[in-house]
Amino acid sequence: MDISDVAVTLIEKRIREDQGLFQDIPAREDIPKRTDLGNLPPYNSPANKKKLYVEQEGHCNGCQNEFSYVNMTIDHIIDRAYGGTDHIENLQLLCGYCNSVKGDRGQEYLLAKLAS
Repeated sequence: MDISDVAVTLIEKRIREDQGLFQDIPAREDIPKRTDLGNLPPYNSPANKKKLYVEQEGHCNGCQNEFSYVNMTIDHIIDRAYGGTDHIENLQLLCGYCNSVKGDRGQEYLLAKLAS
């Protein structure tokens, strides 16, 4: 058990003690990873591009159109300016159009713009 596991355990214990009537509040399992630990490849590294291309099956994570490996753009789901990280869990592939529409805004903005 490392220090982050101990911290999570202590936090969950304190939350349970403070919940009072609300005993069944679930704890999140998708804790964001820190970018200052270990050696992360640059967010736009070829390894990240290949992994994301396979995971998304060659489709844009916005408009869902299929596109070639050459025409993809790696995008931060949560922009670094707003606390997003360079971890693969915060990266996605977008076509050029969707990436320009999204800009530095969140994924929700892009999906709302595409739906309208």
